[in-house]
Amino acid sequence: MKKFLIGMTTAAVVAATALSFTGCSNDTLTVYTEAGFAPFEYVSNGEIVGVDVDIMNKVGEKLGKKVVFENVSFDTIVDAVAAGKLTNVGAAGISVTDDRKAKVDFSTEYYTANLYVIYPASDAATYESTTTDGVTGVYWESMTGKTIGIQGGTTADIFLADELVEGGSLYDTETSKATAAKTTFQSLNVAVSDIGKNTSVVIIDELPAQQLVKGKDNLKCAPLYYKGGEGEDDEIACDTYAIAVTKGQTALLNAINEVLEELGKDGIQQLVNTHLGL
Repeated sequence: MKKFLIGMTTAAVVAATALSFTGCSNDTLTVYTEAGFAPFEYVSNGEIVGVDVDIMNKVGEKLGKKVVFENVSFDTIVDAVAAGKLTNVGAAGISVTDDRKAKVDFSTEYYTANLYVIYPASDAATYESTTTDGVTGVYWESMTGKTIGIQGGTTADIFLADELVEGGSLYDTETSKATAAKTTFQSLNVAVSDIGKNTSVVIIDELPAQQLVKGKDNLKCAPLYYKGGEGEDDEIACDTYAIAVTKGQTALLNAINEVLEELGKDGIQQLVNTHLGL
């Protein structure tokens, strides 16, 4: 992964604590999530469902606990789990970084996702290229001069921040300035609805991107690539998900890892397929 692990600014938990929460108890496991990230967590018929929800429900069964899911802003989850007061676990398609590992423990990594770019179908010629592996992809450089939307605190946010500074694909060394702008959203749905208005494109993970453009003829999506050097293949931008647990919560972490091992790669993919309607 090119320049992936960078430090993240610590997010405040003020917004989360202002809400009403179930809290932790001996017979209840409160899980923080952000239910706008289908198929991993989303709202259906007024209920939070998804791959991560299924996983954590199995963990609850193993521990003999009732599992309660709280829908919060994504960028508050890791800090809330680190504090360990309102929740001891965050399941929200969270990628592992050094900064996050300093705050929380992580489960076994259970899913690897490519980053995708959502863009107007009418601007396909601007963004689309054929990569060295023969697929239609989007290079960072194609977003020069554009306003890029991301969800705050996500891997897309980390990647983009790295590309807007010296050494990045969207930085001009002659002017010492970034060649693109960033707009941060709390909701992916809001971010995508802003494409073609104040936002040029949105960068998010593969499956949510595909779900968000489904049925929208005005939008397209494609994987995000770094250009390879001379004689080198282009490199796809990707991240790997794990579940965040408060440090010291060994029994909880072990139970999560046991469930992930029992499901295995095929079991996780089956959950993904089910929530995609495949």
